[in-house]
Amino acid sequence: MEDDRQGPPGDGAEDLDLDLDLISRLPDELLGTVVSLLPTKDGARTQLLSRRWRPLWRSSMAPLNLIADYHLSEKDSRAALVSRILADHPGPARRFSIQLMFLPESFDEVDGWFRSGTLAGLHQLEATNLRNSYYPLPQHALVRFAPTLRVLSLGGCRFPDLARPPSFPHLNQLILYDVGISESSLQSVISGCLVLQSVSLHNMGFGRLCIRSPTLRSIGFYAPRTQGVTTFQELVIEDAPCLDRLLPIYPDDGPVTIRVIRAPKLQILGFLSEGISTLQFGTTVFQKMFAVSLTTKMYTMKILALDSIGPNLDAVIDFLKCFPCLEKLHVISHPQKAMNNVRKFDPLEQIECLELHLKKVVLKNYNADKSPSVDFANFFILNAKVLEEMEIGVLDDGSYRCMCDKWMRDQHRPLQLDNRASQNARIELKRDGKAIPANHGHTHDLSMADPFDNSSCGCGKCVRYS
Repeated sequence: MEDDRQGPPGDGAEDLDLDLDLISRLPDELLGTVVSLLPTKDGARTQLLSRRWRPLWRSSMAPLNLIADYHLSEKDSRAALVSRILADHPGPARRFSIQLMFLPESFDEVDGWFRSGTLAGLHQLEATNLRNSYYPLPQHALVRFAPTLRVLSLGGCRFPDLARPPSFPHLNQLILYDVGISESSLQSVISGCLVLQSVSLHNMGFGRLCIRSPTLRSIGFYAPRTQGVTTFQELVIEDAPCLDRLLPIYPDDGPVTIRVIRAPKLQILGFLSEGISTLQFGTTVFQKMFAVSLTTKMYTMKILALDSIGPNLDAVIDFLKCFPCLEKLHVISHPQKAMNNVRKFDPLEQIECLELHLKKVVLKNYNADKSPSVDFANFFILNAKVLEEMEIGVLDDGSYRCMCDKWMRDQHRPLQLDNRASQNARIELKRDGKAIPANHGHTHDLSMADPFDNSSCGCGKCVRYS
């Protein structure tokens, strides 16, 4: 009896045994999706698999995923390869990512790329200029792609001066690195994004930036420092009802002032340092990390990260009082700077956070030879009554190179582990590398419950120590 089962058209039976190659039996639409999700080189290589796969990469079944970086080719041949791919592919496009030296003599060629019919329906546009001068992004590119973009990432570009920037009805992520754009234009762009989830502003110098967005959930930022002068003076969160993450990446570089007027769902904050001279939540005001007014408490705050000199217990206690429902605290200390643990905590003074909520404390740059550092750790061991876990990162500068069992046992007494307020708390000392702020990409990874915890990151760029 003949087997009249037939594979899909162009199944390439002579190239692959389809009884084993089940993927090739999938419909063209699904195979096209698979090809479109692959890096550019890998997607192109699928043409070599079989006759079944050969036409897919150059077809409309596989929206173009063009990432023109060092993985694709050397810089000298990259532009020519981009032009060739755009000429060969019919479109539409899912992603167009270019990292190039945008020379003035190449502007016409780049302009032609942005006009290419292949880029119809583009979802992700990433343009990074590797030169030390701004590339003037064409107005028509933004106007054309705005209706379909999900991700917009610009670096080393000058944003077009539009009387009225286009709206971005589907934009989820906005990433700007060293982009020339006015404060009013940026505010207009953010206001024109109807479903915006996250914003990263890297090396951006503003006098004052005011954020109003009904959908924004996460904002990360750092400012340039020009000859030791902070250029970013003030960030105002005026009305952000969905914002749950406020992430100053390098707080010593600004902004000088952060004012949070309305962010009723804010849960994650940091890093904070003395570089932020004024921090205001409603009517509560911090100056140089110390509370000068504690009239407003934020019960939504769950995770806090501090970059603290010393660390300074006085400053930390003020934050614990301001955020009574805090569950997780990260503190980076700087043992090379002056330490200051002058406050003598009154055990009769109840702090709601320590009594009911604080479950995890992470200390970085711990120095067992400095009594203020030990006293700071002791404060949480002896007073955090529901503490479940405490990670004490010992900076591996050679002093504790071996981290041997004897050294670990020797820390038991000065840390007063037998007197811990939470008998079930796990106290762990571990070798630590140099403490650094969160990876910039964590601004957009909303699946990370804690953007300061590199162990939960899947980006592959974060260093982990054990």
